[in-house]
Amino acid sequence: MMFKSYMKGHIYQHFVIIGLLFVVPDIAVPNRLKTKTDPLAKQRKPGVCALEPSMSCCYGWRNINGVCQPICKRPCENGFCVGPDRCSCMEGYKGKDCNADVNECGLPIRPCSQRCMNTLGSYRCFCNHGYTLDTDGKSCIKKLNCTSLRCQFGCQIERDGEMSCLCPPGLYLAPDNRTCKDINECDGHSHTCTEHQSCRNTFGSFICVCKDGYVLGTLQDAITCRDKDECLTGNHRCSHQASCVNTEGSYTCQCEKGYTGDGFRCWKRSNRLPWAAMYFQYKRAKQIRPV
Repeated sequence: MMFKSYMKGHIYQHFVIIGLLFVVPDIAVPNRLKTKTDPLAKQRKPGVCALEPSMSCCYGWRNINGVCQPICKRPCENGFCVGPDRCSCMEGYKGKDCNADVNECGLPIRPCSQRCMNTLGSYRCFCNHGYTLDTDGKSCIKKLNCTSLRCQFGCQIERDGEMSCLCPPGLYLAPDNRTCKDINECDGHSHTCTEHQSCRNTFGSFICVCKDGYVLGTLQDAITCRDKDECLTGNHRCSHQASCVNTEGSYTCQCEKGYTGDGFRCWKRSNRLPWAAMYFQYKRAKQIRPV
């Protein structure tokens, strides 16, 4: 019996010692030594991997005017690139490349109180017979007694007490004083598109799309259309014997050393030009021949 008691006590001491080996180091080590903190972490912006000795961007990012910008191989059509091959879509769009329209009228919580019509990147609300669209463009209120006017959308009471047909924002009253026509904001200066964007008219509104050679992204903490680097994404038509040189909104092709051509077609230099090269130079000479 004494031997059994001695063995139980001896085994218990071993368990205590082994437990302390795991617990004591965790208690003894100060918190400042458990985790290593980067003193420059707060100064780093997204995409920056190192600040010293010089700033360098992480993989999937590139340096544009001292700011690390993400690279999306496929453009975000209705959104902007927020990370390597990752898009953030504008309201009304979804999908990996933000090229799919969101059907707001099919959502569980419908935005319109009565009738809803889905449009590209947005929606329009309409009212049933006997109701008219309120000023918020979503709610329907009891229609005024203006059925005799046969208004397309609704009517309103003027200051003098007369009733007239009313059109929602983005539409104007047609000459028949009943129907509404779309306002083409792209024809005038009522849109807010920048010089690198093209205005595209929609029913009752407009959208801004980037011109060829530009993609929607962030530049200096602002959402804008920035230059699309065709050379980086491989979206160019340069010859295999040429180098692609990116330019603002476009690119150029330069034949490699030992080759000649316009960059889109390059052939090896030789004393005697091949038939295709001779024909190309002949056509080029005819185009620049003075009249």
